[in-house]
Amino acid sequence: MTPSNSTADISARVGVVGPGLMGLGIAQAFAASGAAVVLCGRDEEASRRGRASLAASLSGQVARGRLDPDAKAAVLARVEAAGIACGLQRCDLVIESAPEDRAVKNALLAKVERAAPTAILASTTSGLAIGGLAQVLVDPSRFLGLHFFSPANRMPLVEVAIGPRTSDAVVRQALALVRGAGKRPIVVRDGPGFFATRVFAAYLDEAVAMATEGIGVETIDDAALANGRAVGPFATLDETGIALNLAQARQAREDGLEPRFCRPLAEATLERLVSAGRSGRRAGGGFYDWPSDGPRTPWAGLGALFPLATRQSQREDIQFRLLAAEAREALRCLEEGVVASADDADAASVLGLGFSHARGGVLRWAEDFGFGPLVEALDDLSRAHGDRFSPSPWLRALAARAEGLSPYRGKDVPA
Repeated sequence: MTPSNSTADISARVGVVGPGLMGLGIAQAFAASGAAVVLCGRDEEASRRGRASLAASLSGQVARGRLDPDAKAAVLARVEAAGIACGLQRCDLVIESAPEDRAVKNALLAKVERAAPTAILASTTSGLAIGGLAQVLVDPSRFLGLHFFSPANRMPLVEVAIGPRTSDAVVRQALALVRGAGKRPIVVRDGPGFFATRVFAAYLDEAVAMATEGIGVETIDDAALANGRAVGPFATLDETGIALNLAQARQAREDGLEPRFCRPLAEATLERLVSAGRSGRRAGGGFYDWPSDGPRTPWAGLGALFPLATRQSQREDIQFRLLAAEAREALRCLEEGVVASADDADAASVLGLGFSHARGGVLRWAEDFGFGPLVEALDDLSRAHGDRFSPSPWLRALAARAEGLSPYRGKDVPA
């Protein structure tokens, strides 16, 4: 396999293990680029059902005018269903796309490594440390994270998470394949939540914190829409699944991570909703009721869990608090070296997290606001709402230098 930075290597053979929604989207993206794709479930029958699900998804895309019938036929022609043991032997890249459960991923990765002796191995984890997952592998040098965003066939961003023992050659080859599939890679350092999950969790959880203070969920969602988001944070939590978000918080605690990575602002609220049978839209509803024949409405039981405050915050204050929470976490990631490039951080926030394109990205917004005024505003928010907003010495020094993020811009993803 010869890496290419601009076009798909049509000789590449890509295995996708886990034919759920994410796995099917990844399979479509690579097949559409010209790669041969092997789709694997837990057994051959599950693999065949996965390919049938892909065919049904493609037919739906054709019906909605999102895909040409000839393109559908070309994608299906490049996707085969096979069992793990026999289907992955000649693959150049194998992507594990199992649920975000450490035990499940560990068992599957060990099985995949045995079945694909020469392939690059990747996990689609959105936040489990690559170094931790790599402990089950004989050769962790060929393992890294490829965090796709849903729906993977349409979303352009991929976080490339480099483990402590990932080889440079594997990184270069993986980047070439990601680019060849038409995706925009950003390289992130291994660690809890990488960049995107950390920043998005800070945004979602600040919204939850405001709800617990008595601000209405519709008011908060409307403020997010006014910021340029297509979907508000509570609708997003319902869509992604409240139970899934709660499971991520629990997994972080089980892994012994620092409290800041365990979603302390939101966990208790998510727990109360799940206990009340409100696990998300697919489970009947969450913060909202989602009738099939009308618009969503706030769940009537919210008032008992989170009584509305007599005095509601101004929309402009809510807007700024959401932006500040997201920007503060993005700046932490830059400070800690989770992401080396401010340009990558901005690309990730726009392409993966739905941050306003007009604002240029989360760090561009902070830079345009001005780090001097931002530090003052964060100090005010810290006094009112907690240390999570407090500027670090690094951020105060950045503001004092008055040079913006110029030292962190213009850094390209490795070729």
